[in-house]
Amino acid sequence: MERLVDIVGYIVDIYIFLIFIYIILGYFSEVRGSRLYSFLEQVCEPIIRPFEFATIGGISFAPILASLFLKLIHYLLIIIVTL
Repeated sequence: MERLVDIVGYIVDIYIFLIFIYIILGYFSEVRGSRLYSFLEQVCEPIIRPFEFATIGGISFAPILASLFLKLIHYLLIIIVTL
């Protein structure tokens, strides 16, 4: 069971990395039409979209909240497994 939690942890870390890349590439308008950006948008938007309420002064904190949510799920799995 601990091996499964490790695998979930790796998946969460990769997902957070993809969100980071998606956000960085979003600042470059010439990249937005590329296949890589389209792929990242399809992968990252489903987890970011529920947190879009967290926008203050035009700055979106949705990617940060999405990353924290993913880490929270991972940590909850660790707690459940170690009980």
